[in-house]
Amino acid sequence: MVKYKYHLSYNFTSYKVKGFQIFRPIIPVILQYGSNPPVAITMLLDSGADYSLISKDVGKSLGIDVDKDAVSTVQGISGVVDALEEKVEIEFGMGHKYTFKKEITIHTTKKDGYPSIPLLGREPIFKEFDIHFRLGLEESKRKFVLDKL
Repeated sequence: MVKYKYHLSYNFTSYKVKGFQIFRPIIPVILQYGSNPPVAITMLLDSGADYSLISKDVGKSLGIDVDKDAVSTVQGISGVVDALEEKVEIEFGMGHKYTFKKEITIHTTKKDGYPSIPLLGREPIFKEFDIHFRLGLEESKRKFVLDKL
């Protein structure tokens, strides 16, 4: 049996999309680029995304030089987009007993507003946590849980 160091539990964020109720695993995070001031945002915990992805305008608010040439392309469900790669410190779990803080690689697109919801991808979060999307439970118990390995 796996023994976890701690766990973080969050409610899903509910949206109405074309008449259907959608539950998304949205997590509040703090991002900090270099010595710039930290920025609090929410990110979609995306099991389908290899890496974390933010839009140009979010990158700009972090202090990333978004006007420099793209160093990579990122491919997703919406196609291919040019992106920058930067190391950013991420922190989440605020308000819980434990918080997680680590430097990760984040991709910043060259487009304002794309993606519309910043994505928290699998690398390295899914290597650090055993993640459970508990959507099948009754509504009061629907949560997504990150158990620290």
